[in-house]
Amino acid sequence: MVWTNYHCHCYLDDGDGKLQDYVEQALDRGFPALGFSCHAPLPFPCDWVLSEEGFSVYAKEVGALKERYASRLQIYLGLEVDYLRGLSGPAHPAIRARGLDYTIGSVHFLDDPASGAHNEIDGSPEGYARCLASSFGGDIRAMVREYYRLVREMAAQSPPEIIGHLDVIKKNNPGERYFSESEAWYREEVGRTLEAVAASGAILEVNTGGLARRKTDSVYPSPWILTESAALGIPTTISSDAHDPKQIAFHFDEAL
Repeated sequence: MVWTNYHCHCYLDDGDGKLQDYVEQALDRGFPALGFSCHAPLPFPCDWVLSEEGFSVYAKEVGALKERYASRLQIYLGLEVDYLRGLSGPAHPAIRARGLDYTIGSVHFLDDPASGAHNEIDGSPEGYARCLASSFGGDIRAMVREYYRLVREMAAQSPPEIIGHLDVIKKNNPGERYFSESEAWYREEVGRTLEAVAASGAILEVNTGGLARRKTDSVYPSPWILTESAALGIPTTISSDAHDPKQIAFHFDEAL
């Protein structure tokens, strides 16, 4: 099987390893193409995204690697862009002006309507619990619905080339502590979201990153979601959301 991976992070954001290390791993594994997708800068302090200075270094390094390996590997400059209403999105003019080859659109934050705080929902379990309690009064259905509503809004209003880890809201739901994926309300939210993805023309990634970092026991999105996605004809790509060069093809055979 010939693999590619368009979701990779590095030492410049929250990953490990140099860009050169990823290229060498890709060549060793016979990849025809490799895409880098560090976290895009955000308009507020965040320690796991690129700084503006970091982006300049990143773009320069990727450009140099493109030239150096042009005859052996197709290398693409991308960003994983957070969708934050009015502030950030894959199709935001500030993102499109960066000269990217592609974007991955993701939702990592849910805003608190009272304070305006940006709460991470795929960080620590404690942060997830705080968001649920402080912003949604402990109503998990409201929190999950807001997450999927934002994914749909991104797909419609600021579509990326690739939709990132569609059901990352499950990351801090081990053993279905907060909700069950078999519940009708949850499946309805996912179904509506897949319809929005289909309408956007974006590619849906099958992301093995949760498995690589031992945060989930299945890929993003869950296999039953992939069945529904396939029925809608949504194009897919397998990625590992690699935060280490050695993860560049993690669990790909099993994901396939």
